Amino acid sequence: MMVITVIGCGFVGSVSAVCLCGFGFQVWLYDEDQTRLERLKNNASPADEPGVAQAVVKHLASGQLTFSDNVYNMVYKSDVVVIAVPTLNKNSDFDMSNLHDTIRKVVLSLSNTHYTAIVIKTNIPVGAGSIIADNTLFLRTDIKLGKHYDIITNPGILREGSAIQDFMEPNVVLVGTGNESTAAKSTMLKMYATIAASKVPFVFASYETVEIIRAGAIGFLAIKMAYINEIADICSRCGADINTVTKGIASDHRIGPNSLRVSPGFGGTSFPRTVRVLSNAAKSLGVNLSIIDAAIESNTSRIASIKPQIMKLLNDANGKALPIAIKRKVAILGLSFKPLTSDIRESPSLFVIKDLLAEEHIDVWAYDPLFKSSRNKNQCIPTAIREHKNFRIVESVYDAISQSDIVVIMTNWNEFISLDLKKVRELMNKPPYSKPIILDYRNMFSPERMKAFHYVSQGQPVNT
Repeated sequence: MMVITVIGCGFVGSVSAVCLCGFGFQVWLYDEDQTRLERLKNNASPADEPGVAQAVVKHLASGQLTFSDNVYNMVYKSDVVVIAVPTLNKNSDFDMSNLHDTIRKVVLSLSNTHYTAIVIKTNIPVGAGSIIADNTLFLRTDIKLGKHYDIITNPGILREGSAIQDFMEPNVVLVGTGNESTAAKSTMLKMYATIAASKVPFVFASYETVEIIRAGAIGFLAIKMAYINEIADICSRCGADINTVTKGIASDHRIGPNSLRVSPGFGGTSFPRTVRVLSNAAKSLGVNLSIIDAAIESNTSRIASIKPQIMKLLNDANGKALPIAIKRKVAILGLSFKPLTSDIRESPSLFVIKDLLAEEHIDVWAYDPLFKSSRNKNQCIPTAIREHKNFRIVESVYDAISQSDIVVIMTNWNEFISLDLKKVRELMNKPPYSKPIILDYRNMFSPERMKAFHYVSQGQPVNT
């Protein structure tokens, strides 16, 4: 049985570990953060991802998944070392120091009697694979790259909320190497034998080629997301219905429906960072990616336009500009950038909340199923927001809605679809010249259902 060590048990690492156990391998899990290992000891998932917690419990009980604080022993006995340490800094840009340090520890721990594949699963910028491989050449004089080990990049696009399915049933497997190592190829085919058996295509190429494939795919998706949001703007102006427009566009088999969904803007770990890095990498090579840059600017402008739209709705509904002395409560539904995840990094919700809190007379009450006052993960919310006197995380969606002057839907959690709209109307404040206001950036309701509200969505008729 192949023995695999996974270093880093965050989102990518924990998903990789349980999926590799599912393939039938023995997996050892290591993390520098002892609190994560303690959570594993208590059969708790290290990541808020559907299916991971159950899989961790199952594989710990069977003995297929174990953990250790001795990285040397784990690496020395492993056939494959999967590295999934974080490469983000506080500004959501690449910080490779942790990855370089981990690679160094791994190479210094390798056996000189058998081959070990070092597989980088974490996201890295274009050009990083070659640099990492070159940096390992002089760490050990008794082992050689290509004979005793290989540095392999194996990026995957794991969508938060469906990461296990994406790992087990990928559209393609990308494998980057710096040489024509037969050992690297055979090891990766063995590790992914279950996937290979289902005829999923494998791409074996240079580090740079694989890095561009991944970044290019995310950049293209970002363009699609920014584009459909702008089409929704046109629909709002001319009276067309974005839902019908989207179905019509998506029916063209050359385009398809994926990512043609309106939103307050793209966020999360991969999209904003990857498109920025792709743009910056191009500029360093003297290439101007004007389409990618336009998608970045479009997304930034869309998020920045949300606060003014909220303020305009509040002003118009009350017939005049809001007096500074009178408090207004804004209910924000959804903190994560998408449902089924607690990832709030570069989430449009946080940008909007920060903008709103700059107004002294605005209170913001936020609700998200995975962020409640009793949960430790609230520490992920930036301190400037979390500790602001006008901000509050609440326990239920109706707590957020109660006595609010406007409800803003930012994340399309299923819980919001099943809201008791009669109860919502009763709980909300009633403007003197209008119906209760709901601003829906996810188009979760049809205008017909929302006749009791001043309902504003993207690219759909406005109920007044």
